[in-house]
Amino acid sequence: MDHNENLNNLRAKLPEIGADAILIARNNSFGNFSRDTATLEYISGFSGSNGRAVISQNKAILSVDGRYIKQAAQQADGKIWEIGMYPELDVFGMIKKLVKKGETLVISPFSSTYKSYLDILKLSDELGFKIKVLDKTPFGENEVSNVKLFLMDENDTGETRLDRINRIKDTLNNKEAVLLTEKSIIGWIFGLRLAKITEDKCVLPVCVALIQKSQKPIIFCDLELTEKTEDFDFIRLDKFKETIKSIDKTIINCDFQTTFVHFPIIMQNNGFSIRQSRVFYGGFEAVKNPVEIRNQKKAAELTSIAFIKALAYSETCERTTEIDVSDLFENELRKNETFIGLSFNTISSFGNNTAMVHYDPKTLGNCKIDSDGLFLFDAGAHFKNSTTDMTRTIYRGDNPSDELKTIYTTLLKSLVMFSTAKFPNKTRACRLDSIARFWVWKEGFDYRFGTGHGVGNFGNVHEHPSISPNSNENITENMTITIEPGIYLKDLGIRIENMVLTKCSDKNPEHIEFETMNFIPFCRKLIKKEMLNASELNWLNNYHKTTYEKFREMFQKDSITSNWLKENTLLI
Repeated sequence: MDHNENLNNLRAKLPEIGADAILIARNNSFGNFSRDTATLEYISGFSGSNGRAVISQNKAILSVDGRYIKQAAQQADGKIWEIGMYPELDVFGMIKKLVKKGETLVISPFSSTYKSYLDILKLSDELGFKIKVLDKTPFGENEVSNVKLFLMDENDTGETRLDRINRIKDTLNNKEAVLLTEKSIIGWIFGLRLAKITEDKCVLPVCVALIQKSQKPIIFCDLELTEKTEDFDFIRLDKFKETIKSIDKTIINCDFQTTFVHFPIIMQNNGFSIRQSRVFYGGFEAVKNPVEIRNQKKAAELTSIAFIKALAYSETCERTTEIDVSDLFENELRKNETFIGLSFNTISSFGNNTAMVHYDPKTLGNCKIDSDGLFLFDAGAHFKNSTTDMTRTIYRGDNPSDELKTIYTTLLKSLVMFSTAKFPNKTRACRLDSIARFWVWKEGFDYRFGTGHGVGNFGNVHEHPSISPNSNENITENMTITIEPGIYLKDLGIRIENMVLTKCSDKNPEHIEFETMNFIPFCRKLIKKEMLNASELNWLNNYHKTTYEKFREMFQKDSITSNWLKENTLLI
């Protein structure tokens, strides 16, 4: 694909749509497409999951978050694209650089949330440019995927669909409704899942849900539902405008930060009032019920088993590759009948490739693993009722540098400090994020991403709550989250990650503590014992003892994995 030619074709269309510049986001489509020509990758080559761009006839600017800055520099043509990092260079910074007074900025469909749109409106008043939101992409038609939707069974969700719908309705009065566009929440409420995992490992449908107090909910979606249900109406997305004209005019609650501007504008134009509400933002689906917790613990165990085998072979085999290890991990998971597929593209990186936060050997190259060096493995799985995400970094060889040991042990101290924390119920996530960064900051490092995130039940691998410096979400009992500090330098990256469950503290029911869900050895060769205090050593040794006892019999017929497991769980 000639990305530069695609960019030129887009520029040729700007006069047709009355645009001097256009705003395009990474997820620029609304639906599940087998061939999506409305993404940043189509015009720039950048394939990461988080980015945005502003393009004029003479200039193109791409902004990505800290995870993707190296990837963007490698994939996008630096002679054509100015590449910056969010939040230092955000949408507003790009607009200020490209859009002049009297000009028109066009926003491609689903490239802006309603909150961002309102902020851009303020900027337009300040700078004197005009805004136009497109109804359809300027790139042409998309080929809609033939992937179908199915409804999950309550034996896997732990609740009936009507129970969850009524939990939402109970928050509403007769004069208001809620509009939802976030797929993890819609998938959780209605039990909707894709019958086939998409290329980006998604199992959740992109659709719109309208829930009213006394009416049957409506889901707008372009996919086919494999079974009929009386629990909600299922209507094609292109019927959205037509359908809402016949609905009584009410106050529409929606989360401005997650709702695409396309839908509030249509509703406002048809007499509805739009009100910001975050009641439905990361609350309901983030708190797991007993069935979901049981399923996630089992999934974490199955993923740990595959992880241990992949790490053992990556360190022991004389000649292997990044993709070989990734394939071995997936093949091990396939031995379980509940395995559906990977929950994201596995990050299997060796040597200098570890410096790229979201490295993918299948798109960025496949390195041989046949010498001394770091190996970082970040992977997860979808099972029919749960999802997982975990990471380990190990060292292949016998003589890691003191610098590597210091960085690794710093991250280990960070993970242990977070894992053993006890805090009041409803503590804000940003405060927990700072706990994880304590040792990282003390050693003079930092990382440009959140410390962790919620994990869905056969849903989105990244769900609420977000554990990050800017997250004001409350952490309560029965949430499944990750703890994944990492340090990335010019030529190397080290990251470790566990899944943990929040639960009431044994000593004080008003406080929350963590229970670790996955069990994978840490790299003993990279641990500086003198950096760990007695409490940290005790936690680590108990963790390794539990790991060995859980899995030692399982690998008795696999001497490579058995020996690796035993060696890496010895007392430190």
